[in-house]
Amino acid sequence: METTVQNPAKSTTTNKNQYQVSIDLLNDAIGREIATTLQYMYFHARFEDARYRHLSRIMREVAIAEMRHTEEFSDRIFFLEGDVNMNAAFQSRQMSDTAEMLQFAMQLEQSTINFYNEASRIAAEHKDAVTHKMFQDIIAEEENHLDTFRTELQNLHDYGENYLALQSVAGSKHAAKELHEIREKKEDEE
Repeated sequence: METTVQNPAKSTTTNKNQYQVSIDLLNDAIGREIATTLQYMYFHARFEDARYRHLSRIMREVAIAEMRHTEEFSDRIFFLEGDVNMNAAFQSRQMSDTAEMLQFAMQLEQSTINFYNEASRIAAEHKDAVTHKMFQDIIAEEENHLDTFRTELQNLHDYGENYLALQSVAGSKHAAKELHEIREKKEDEE
């Protein structure tokens, strides 16, 4: 039996992953998702501090959705035998004006939608149907986030400070109710 040994000098094989383009796109998406999560958690904390319960809850829920996107993209990268880069694409901005925060959130969502549309197209060109579809599916979620922020900004424009005052009163009522329940429980224990 004859065994053939290839000359390593003639071998032109490289260790490049055939899905490297998708891996790079997914890592870019992760950087955006992490940065956006941190920004929305900052907004959540600001709104919570101001007792704007409704806006605070929205920001928290959207931040959690963005974390789920990070997880989904990470899972896909590992499946493609790549490695995940868990670094934020940008640093969080500090701001206190509610309208400014909502406008910035809208800009972040629109930018993400634009990027994911392009990433979806590129993934399809590189014959990665699953990553292509993943970006498309997440675009739909990002569009819902954008729509929510638009609605809240419109409510703020339509109702002005009354809109925020109503949220603050609702937050105060909730906090007062919780405090009352804690006091009752403490009295019952004594």
